[in-house]
Amino acid sequence: MDQSQIEIAVLAFIAAFVLFRLYTTLGKRTGSERPAEPRPAPVQGDLQRAPANPERPAAPQPVGPAGDGLMAIVRADPSFDPEYFLTGARAAYEMIVNAFAKGDREALRGLLTPKVFASYDAAITQRETAGGEGPELVRLRNAEIADAALTGDVAHIAVRFEAELAEGAHGVRDAREKWTFERDIRSPDPNWLLARVTAA
Repeated sequence: MDQSQIEIAVLAFIAAFVLFRLYTTLGKRTGSERPAEPRPAPVQGDLQRAPANPERPAAPQPVGPAGDGLMAIVRADPSFDPEYFLTGARAAYEMIVNAFAKGDREALRGLLTPKVFASYDAAITQRETAGGEGPELVRLRNAEIADAALTGDVAHIAVRFEAELAEGAHGVRDAREKWTFERDIRSPDPNWLLARVTAA
């Protein structure tokens, strides 16, 4: 074996030894390694917040005849949203009219104050005795907040409804009514109850 072959063999042995030591040192965990730096997980869903923007305009305040009353309710209950309330009021109108037409007292009980429920119950009983039919909702044309007030912890909001109702042989008539809903803002129950109905 000449000199060059001996040098190559020695270098190969040294390289193999170095690789073996690297593998035994770095290729397996000993429990003394430094843990990886924790990284904050990205915020998802409703918890994500938009970056602060001091120039962003404030949410529009309620205006009109009911503006002051609505703002009083918002100050007492920051979660109150007039637009969301009006959407719920429209749904409540349809549910109450339909339940009254069917004589569904149980459905009405959870939507009306005791005083209004007693009035509706008496009207249903009178209608059933006479063999009449209840008015059916054909179309809800419009709904708008007409008035609002906060008395103590009780919020009152009046909504003006315009609708078309079918009354059997009497055909379709226009109905314009003002419904007043109320809710104790300190109560955990988020539902509003119909407390009064008047002609609009």
